[in-house]
Amino acid sequence: MQRTYVRLFPVLFVLYSAFCLLPSAFAQSASVHTVVQKLQARYDSTAGFRADFRQEVESATLGQKVTAHGQVYFRKPGRMRWEFVEPEQLMVSDGKIFWLYQPSEKQVLKTPFQSAFQSNTPVSFLLGIGRIDQDFTVSLTSKTPETYSLRLLAKKDPETIGALDLEVMTKTFDIIQATITDPLGNTTRLWFSHIDRKAPLKDELFHFTIPPGVDVVDAGGGA
Repeated sequence: MQRTYVRLFPVLFVLYSAFCLLPSAFAQSASVHTVVQKLQARYDSTAGFRADFRQEVESATLGQKVTAHGQVYFRKPGRMRWEFVEPEQLMVSDGKIFWLYQPSEKQVLKTPFQSAFQSNTPVSFLLGIGRIDQDFTVSLTSKTPETYSLRLLAKKDPETIGALDLEVMTKTFDIIQATITDPLGNTTRLWFSHIDRKAPLKDELFHFTIPPGVDVVDAGGGA
């Protein structure tokens, strides 16, 4: 499982400027700052949420697209659950251990949360462990009445993290689409819908119990 999660998870913008349009460039910079502030504030004020998602993964070498869909749950700090309906797959984190369960393979990958998710990874600010303005360089790539398009580049080790492009609603500052491009050119696109910030998120959602007969692959660190 690559470290550009679902990867997950997350996540790089080049600011456009030209000498002859310097005042316009300054205006764009201010707009980026405002959008980032409001986006961060939106997720700072959110303890958790659930949403439906659709995912499309495209291999740069094979040129093939693999699609999936399901439901996702986030709760700060560090808790998340991705339920893939087809193909069936489950990813769970309780903030200490991250589990990736593949029923068809009768196998689960276990890894320490901090090894899988760092502050400069695309999903970090949703998990409450990172800040957009501190961990990423952000640019506004386009704007419509309905959405802002942002690109995030990790300030630390951007060549190993890849790029994150976000589509953000102008009215609610909800993220409705995320595109993660890893350093090899593989692309993961995620679409979010039916976002519910008031859904009850019980502790049990973020606990994983190893099913009988399933092999555990320990990526190190222990529980």
